[in-house]
Amino acid sequence: MNEKEYLESLTLDLIGDDERGYDFITDAGVQLLKELQTEEPRILSLYLDISPERIQHEPVPIRYRHLVEKVAESIEDKENRRMFQAVADNIGAMLLNEYNLMRGKGLVIFAVPEKYSPKGHREVKYETMVRYHLPAPPKDDLQWGVLPVLTPLLVQIDENEPTGVILVDRQRARYFVYYMGEAAEYSVMEFDPTPQKTRALGYGAHNHEQWLEEKYKAHLRHAVLVADRLNQLADWKWMAVGGTDQTPEDFVDRLPKHLKQKLLGTFQIDVDANYNQVRDEVAPIVHQAEVQEERAFLERWIGELERRGDRAVFGLADTTFALQQGRIDTLITQPYFEHKGWQCQDCGGLIADLMDEPPSHCPYCGGELVTVPDIVTLAAAQTLEHGGHVEVVRDEENQKLLEKYGNFGAYLRF
Repeated sequence: MNEKEYLESLTLDLIGDDERGYDFITDAGVQLLKELQTEEPRILSLYLDISPERIQHEPVPIRYRHLVEKVAESIEDKENRRMFQAVADNIGAMLLNEYNLMRGKGLVIFAVPEKYSPKGHREVKYETMVRYHLPAPPKDDLQWGVLPVLTPLLVQIDENEPTGVILVDRQRARYFVYYMGEAAEYSVMEFDPTPQKTRALGYGAHNHEQWLEEKYKAHLRHAVLVADRLNQLADWKWMAVGGTDQTPEDFVDRLPKHLKQKLLGTFQIDVDANYNQVRDEVAPIVHQAEVQEERAFLERWIGELERRGDRAVFGLADTTFALQQGRIDTLITQPYFEHKGWQCQDCGGLIADLMDEPPSHCPYCGGELVTVPDIVTLAAAQTLEHGGHVEVVRDEENQKLLEKYGNFGAYLRF
């Protein structure tokens, strides 16, 4: 196999270990969840903030019990309530058993029971059980319905784009992806890029140091080609390069312009580092880039507001109106911001304002309005459905900027 054939054969197969703090969420996994639907309510969707600071002050079992009690009270059908209670008790026991092993900052569980025992220990057999550990804490929420509640999960996926990580020394290169707060390695077979002429002539044809330098340059050139090919396949948002001594800088010097534009920086690490070491080195680099990008985005948005341009809105009323018009490119909010509002039963339009009473009818189509407890989550869901993005401002200093504009706004397509 020549080098061109080798590069064309590369795939995005990943290898990892059992110590991952979070979970990679694939497109196939999301599609499976989107296809879940039942005729009667029996899909449990659970989101929990399991960040250490939250657990310290509000233990998970107590918060979970309150969520269960609230949902159980809302279920009128007795048999369906018994099924929910059996599932809730089963998951509660699982949470208690794993309490000291919880990883990440957020936990989401989707569970669809196939059958359950209404007596005794209420054993449950599941048709579907999916768990993901998340890099950011979600708002605590528990729902029991005919569809899974996907918006908080989809928002975190939308916020997290893959970062390519290359570890390189004078002889080897390894290729990783940092995604959803975790690192995993691309399964790339080794390839010897040393020129045939050099191998054929051997040491006697060159000074030993010259031969080593020639081999080193060929190694770096090939590593760059592999990184470029993986980037083409995975569409990395950013890149970081680690290694020993001067090697990361030598590698960066050979990167093409389109990859240098994605580079966050270099760092020192042994090329044999494990997945957790790679994650721990790359996480603060990516976090700093995210904070800076978040700040720059907010400043552009605020600048557009202050110029009274037509590409930005803020506040509940103007933002929901722009959403109804299909103009939102990026919805902007904070992690725990929520506000009640109203939704039209006919067109699905959202109406929200600081007023306590709704309009007499939908201002868009004249349909009947129903009260919804959280207009923000519904707005996020509709934004994603329309192909837009959701920017959840997580940095505390950046949140102070957003607070001045009601914690809610949008950058518009037109």
